[in-house]
Amino acid sequence: MLGNIYVYRSGGMGDVLWLEPVLKSLSSKYKNVYFYTNFKSLFENIPYKNVIIKDIPPGWFRAILKLLNFVSGKKKYHRLDGYCYEAMPKMPILHAYQKYFGLEKTEEYPTIYLSEKESSTKVSNKIKYAVLHLDANSSSNFRKVYGINWEIIVRSLAQKNIDIIQIGNRIEPIEGTTIFSGNLRELIQLINHSSLFIGVDSGPSHIAASLNIPSIIFFGSVNPWFRHFKSKFKGVILQQYCEYAGCYHEVIGGSGQECKLVGKNGIPKCCVHSDQTLLNALDTII
Repeated sequence: MLGNIYVYRSGGMGDVLWLEPVLKSLSSKYKNVYFYTNFKSLFENIPYKNVIIKDIPPGWFRAILKLLNFVSGKKKYHRLDGYCYEAMPKMPILHAYQKYFGLEKTEEYPTIYLSEKESSTKVSNKIKYAVLHLDANSSSNFRKVYGINWEIIVRSLAQKNIDIIQIGNRIEPIEGTTIFSGNLRELIQLINHSSLFIGVDSGPSHIAASLNIPSIIFFGSVNPWFRHFKSKFKGVILQQYCEYAGCYHEVIGGSGQECKLVGKNGIPKCCVHSDQTLLNALDTII
C-alpha cells in the first residue's frame, strides 16, 4: 500500500460529490487519503477509516503541501480545481477524475452515507412533496429555465396532493410553495424523503440522483450525459433543441462556451421550455 495522498477540491457542490467513488478507490491504494473541500459535510458517515475529510486549509498549509511534491519528487498533493473535467470537458465528471488518478472507469453515482436518523426522520411534515431548485450558483444564462409558469405547475401538483418545497440561495418565492432553510445535511435529508426533484443542473440535482430520487432536470448547453449516466439516471432530462447542442463543452475551463446565438445576455433557445412540456414530464414520473 502506498503512503499518504492529499486531494484538494474546493467546489462546486456537485463536482465535489462526484469524488466519493474516487475516494473509495484511493482508500484501497493509499495508507491515508486526506481530502480538503468546502463541502465537508457531504461526506459525513463515510465508512472508509483511512479517508480523512477536512475543511480547506489556510494558504500557508497549502504551500507546504505543494512543497511536499517538490521535496519528495512524487505527486502526493493533488489540487483538482480546474484540472479535471474542466481540462477534459467531453467526458463525464467521474471519468475525468478517474482518468486523472489512473483509476478504472466505472458508471456509478456517488454514495451519500445517511445516518439512521437521517434515513428515518423527515425534515418536513409534508406527507408528499417535491423539491424545486431553480437558482443554480451561476449567473450564466445557459443554466437557467425560461418559459415556465410555476404557479400552474404548483397547482397541478397540488391536485395530485404533492406540495412543493423550494430550495436555494437566491429564491424567488412562488405562491403556494414552502421555502426551505437549513444546513447541507438537512437538505440531503429533505431530498431523501421527497417524492420528486425538479430543478436545474446543480449540486442538489446530483444529490437527488445519487439518492435515486425521481428527477426532472433542466439542461441548457451542457450535455446531460457528461453529468449523469443514462443507464443509471432515474427521471427525465428537459433540454430543447439547438443546432449547437452541447456547445458548453467546446472550450477548456469551468465557465463553458458563451451561447453562440444570443451571447451571454440573451435567452438561449435550449433553455426555453413550456408548461405542457414539464406537465408531460411530471405525468411520466408520478
